[in-house]
Amino acid sequence: MASQKVMALTRQDVIKTARNFKWSRQMSKWTVMVDGRELPARPLVLDAAGVPPNDSTNSHQAVAILKGRGFDVRYEGKSV
Repeated sequence: MASQKVMALTRQDVIKTARNFKWSRQMSKWTVMVDGRELPARPLVLDAAGVPPNDSTNSHQAVAILKGRGFDVRYEGKSV
């Protein structure tokens, strides 16, 4: 189950974090489009919630949260 901080995220929290989010690793399979940028879904969610990278929230939970907030979520570059 996703942590309480992750579950409490709002759309604005994600957008605000995405503005300054930097990712230099290989892009993950699950991504999200925010303001025209494709970003890794789970790392963005964890950063927006202010929880560590080893938080128990998995990619599928992060994707569900992003979809629930109205974001365009993608798997290997294709809209889901």
